[in-house]
Amino acid sequence: MDSKKFKALLTAIDKGSLTSAAAELGYTQAGLTNMMNSLENEIGIGLLIRSKSGVRLSSAGRRLLPDIRAFVEAADRLEVSTQHLREAGASSIRVGAYSSVARHWLPSILTEFRKICPDTDVSISMGGNKGIHDLVRNGELDCAFASCHPSLRHGLDWISVKKDPLVAVLPKDYPVENGVFPVSGFSDEEFLMPSLGFDLDIMPVFNAQEHKVSPHIRYTNLDDAALVSMVEHGLGLTMLSELVMRSMADDVQVVPIDPPGYREIGIITSERRRNDRIIRRFISCAQNTLLQMYSV
Repeated sequence: MDSKKFKALLTAIDKGSLTSAAAELGYTQAGLTNMMNSLENEIGIGLLIRSKSGVRLSSAGRRLLPDIRAFVEAADRLEVSTQHLREAGASSIRVGAYSSVARHWLPSILTEFRKICPDTDVSISMGGNKGIHDLVRNGELDCAFASCHPSLRHGLDWISVKKDPLVAVLPKDYPVENGVFPVSGFSDEEFLMPSLGFDLDIMPVFNAQEHKVSPHIRYTNLDDAALVSMVEHGLGLTMLSELVMRSMADDVQVVPIDPPGYREIGIITSERRRNDRIIRRFISCAQNTLLQMYSV
């Protein structure tokens, strides 16, 4: 039996409403309803009585309530105990990152982290937005660098570390005035959409304009270097970030966009790991290292 479902049940009873409980827990109402239905099917007992005015325990639910509370409290104690054991013997941390973060930030961050945690091994996995969020949520990664997308962060904590400006990536001979590229200039152009969830950073920039920006979007499954090569050969325009384009701008124009846009990169952790000593140290080290890197 899943203690999270019973915790959600107790919250629903305390709030008297699935809607209020869902809002507090960060679920959709439909998601919480499905969770409660799953719990009742799992144990074979109807626990809730639902009505227009809210929810309340059934007679069977009331009889089981003391045992449910005891089960949840025991699960919480077990989690605290296992967390203490992990912290006492922690010797490794698994970190996820975009390739651009791995190239340009992690070497400096890991150098500093080794000074404060010399006995902790760090393994690095690279991936895109959704994949990285899923790996942290499933416990396959301890934390990861990812851009800010509330739609992907269910069950995760996120701490900001740096805003990464978005830039237009254009062929060398593409006309540019005053050293900036208006976002409206992408309209009706062939636009090569980066892969790995970059559309979650780019589409808000298009949609935020006063007049709709409607490029001819071609979705790709290319790494950064291959995508830039496509632009270099005149196959379209794209938008990436300053971090991605660092040291990759020899054969294309990299131009700030107007109005400015950015992806805000932070570190995600699962809610149950938010207080791990090693993870807290790693996050603090990343924040301090980036602050020094960009203050020079």
